[in-house]
Amino acid sequence: MKFNCQDFQENYRDCINCSEGKLIVAEENKRKYILQNPSKKKVCKVKIDGCVIPSQSQRKCDYLMIVCESKSANEQEADIYFIELKGRDLISAVEQLTQTITYFQAEKYKFTGKVFARVVLSKVADPKSIEVDSRVITLRKLLKKFGGDFAYGSVQLERDRI
Repeated sequence: MKFNCQDFQENYRDCINCSEGKLIVAEENKRKYILQNPSKKKVCKVKIDGCVIPSQSQRKCDYLMIVCESKSANEQEADIYFIELKGRDLISAVEQLTQTITYFQAEKYKFTGKVFARVVLSKVADPKSIEVDSRVITLRKLLKKFGGDFAYGSVQLERDRI
């Protein structure tokens, strides 16, 4: 199955909210990720934790955002943002993001666009120690394969513009 808006709308109708607004927001417990969308592209926000992946034993991120945009006439490509809204534990958030991406790969989803991972924390830990952590390095390598990257911030992250 391709990782695009259409497949998620068909298979997870109760977990998805699509919009063409200028700002697409994922928010929980005073933590907020904002995807800037000045060109008003269709973006689908998908609730992962407790909806697409209901299992309590599977570690997963909170949301993903799929940019529903055709980049070529032959194949629909969709850039994807995996989002975790977390307290203070950045490493736990990194593990959740990595396991969510791995979960979808194991379920035979095909990433057709770039894949990004974002974490919004209540407080950011010491960045120097984070950057050398093997779990962060593993996530960065995984995302690089898909042309994406990893970023984190505290309380509100408004880094990306499509």
